[in-house]
Parts: sequence; structure tokens; C-alpha cells
Amino acid sequence: MYTLGVETSCDETSCAILKNYKVLSNITLSSLGEHKKYGGIIPEIASRAHLNNIDKVLNIALKQAGVHLRNIDLIAVTHKPGLMGALVVGLNFAKALSLSLNKPFLGVSHLHAHLFSSFLNDEKNFKFPLLGLVVSGGHTSIYRLGDFDKIKLLGQTCDDACGETFDKVAKALGYGYPGGAVIDRLFNPKYKNYFAFRCGRIGLNLSFSGIKTAVIYKKMEIEKKGILKESAKIRLISSFQEAAVGAIVQTILEAVKKHKIKRVICGGGVMANRYLRQKLADSAKEGIKFLIPSREYTTDNAAMVAGLGFYLYNKKGIKSNLTLKAEAN
Repeated sequence: MYTLGVETSCDETSCAILKNYKVLSNITLSSLGEHKKYGGIIPEIASRAHLNNIDKVLNIALKQAGVHLRNIDLIAVTHKPGLMGALVVGLNFAKALSLSLNKPFLGVSHLHAHLFSSFLNDEKNFKFPLLGLVVSGGHTSIYRLGDFDKIKLLGQTCDDACGETFDKVAKALGYGYPGGAVIDRLFNPKYKNYFAFRCGRIGLNLSFSGIKTAVIYKKMEIEKKGILKESAKIRLISSFQEAAVGAIVQTILEAVKKHKIKRVICGGGVMANRYLRQKLADSAKEGIKFLIPSREYTTDNAAMVAGLGFYLYNKKGIKSNLTLKAEAN
């Protein structure tokens, strides 16, 4: 069965073709370069980029997969959460294809699709229950999964998302936007405890706004004494990442203990962070299994949307109708 996935929730325009769970193509065009000078995503620019790119991305995905559009059996699309204008472009595109081709379509949650990304190209049986961890630019969430149609939110950030905080810290230190990859690259474990930064935690909920402010205040304190040297920035970055990653790992381990579930599926852009992946791998030595997607599937992509769509349609018989609406953050 061939599934077309469509993803336009933020700044990436993505289309993918899957044969069951096997990824035949996964094409993504990002408008990030157009947003950098503003220091963040501008919704109108993102929406217009989707309009300009979506036809081209679909054609490339079909060509790479060696599949004709008429052979597509199912269309899966992100309809929540995200930027309203961006979501509407992808959702209406999927509806139009569904109507013209007379093929079923299914709207899925972008966050649930991130959780599914660990199962791409994996024909193994799905074993439930699971815990889920999504760490991205817009969300930091922990879930319990009885199945992919039985997902319960257990905890989340009370304010800034983890990825958003990485970006803001990097920007405050003069590294520009986006900042996650820069912090990952400059992190030096030698200085991970140089400054005593902390993230707020209440139960399975997290807070990142406090640590963001603490880093900025410490930077200002250093600047009062003279020039903020690169060495000082690296100490700030390293201590920040240690605290942020540590809080995420401790919270998911607390969820494992509380719910007595030792299989955890992970997803989201921050899962590309090498230190987070390492800390989760270290925790796996305690008998916990973390299913972490390959880096190509951590960022927003249509393959994860298609995979989840196929699963829900094939195993649960779930599909959407043309009245489905986009649901923004």
C-alpha cells in the first residue's frame, strides 16, 4: 500500500511516499533561510513558502519513489498543531488530492507523528504500552501510549519549549538563529557544571523560562566585568545544556518509574542533539529501552506523517472527511 505524507506545520514543506512502513522518498524544502534575519519563524513567510514549494516537493517525491500519483492509496497530512496558515496550505492540498483522486485521507497530529518516527522502516510488531517523549522547537511533552490512537499527555513544558530555549540562549550569546546545532557543537563536558543552572520541574512538567533568564543574567554579569570572551560563552553553553538535558532525562526516568513502563519512544528536532542521545543511551543501561529515530527523521518531515497515517488507517480503520479543520498551537 502506498501512502503519501504531507507536512507543512511550520517552516518545512515536506512530502514523502511510503510502501507500508518503508520510506521510498522523503523530500523536504525549508524556508528557514528566509526567517534567520528576523531571529524566528514569521508565519506569513512560512505560509507563502509552502504555497510556492508544495507542488515541486510532491513531484520530486513521486519521481524519487518511482510511483505515479494515481497509484497512491492513502493521503496523510499534519492538521495539528502548528502555524495556522502553514497547516491550512498542507491540509487543503491533501483534501484536493483526496477529492480529485477519490482516495481516502487522514489528518494526524504532528506531535504523535514525531513519536512514530522511531518505527519508520521497521516491520517489527508494535508493543504497547509505551511512554513517549517529544522534544522540539515548539513542544516538550511526555505521553503514555496504549496504542497510537490511545495517547494520553502526562506532562509538558509550562512555558518555553526546550528547543525554543536553546534558540534563545544561542541568540542571546550572539550565535544567531537557530541555535540548537551551535550549542550541540560547542558543548564541552569539561564545563558542564561550571555554572549551577537549573530547570524547574513539578511532577512530569518542566519549565525552561527560568534557566533562559538565568543564562542571560549571568552573561550580563560577566559583561559588566569586561568583554564576554568565547571561552566564557562555551562555559555558559555547556552548563546550560547539562541542566536542560539533565532535566529532560530525569523527568522521563521519573515517568518510567511512576508508570512502570520501560519502553520509551522519542522524537522531535532536539532529539538530534548528541548529548541528549548519549544521556538517554546511558540511562538505557538501567534496563530501559529508548527507541530513538535516526537524525534524518528528528526534524519535521512527511515520512513520519505517512507512517502514522498508514498505521492508523491500516490497523484501526481511521480516516478523515473533508470537514476536518486545521488546529493551530
